Amino acid sequence: MRRIGNADTIADIEFVIDAPGLGDARHSWAVEDVDCTRNRYKFSGPSYEFNIEVIEFGRVQGGLNSWRAVVVTELWQTTDTTTGAKRGIRSTKWMKILNGRASDVAAWMRNRRSRRIDEAIRANPSGRAGAGLNPIDRRGD
Repeated sequence: MRRIGNADTIADIEFVIDAPGLGDARHSWAVEDVDCTRNRYKFSGPSYEFNIEVIEFGRVQGGLNSWRAVVVTELWQTTDTTTGAKRGIRSTKWMKILNGRASDVAAWMRNRRSRRIDEAIRANPSGRAGAGLNPIDRRGD
């Protein structure tokens, strides 16, 4: 089994939890039986800026398959003092299981990804393979 915190798994998790867009003021939502929250933080200095987004999600059933995890995105930017243009100087994304087993999170993600892809295919009667899907979902695995 591949590591739960690798870039492909994080991209799959982000695809299946389907976070509200940046203009959406909601900070919590549910995907089937998984509760999700998103918090954003920003700090600006004289010539730099630090942004962090924390998406926490989990299934709380009171049983063996309960789990909770976070995906954290960090972005550092600097501002050109003459033009005012922002330039990324560091970006990282990581995931951590807070409670439960990684295999339970991975199983939920694979199941939900398959259903989401099937829904997209049914919604696209034109038959164009992969239309409307995140590129990571066209891997064929």
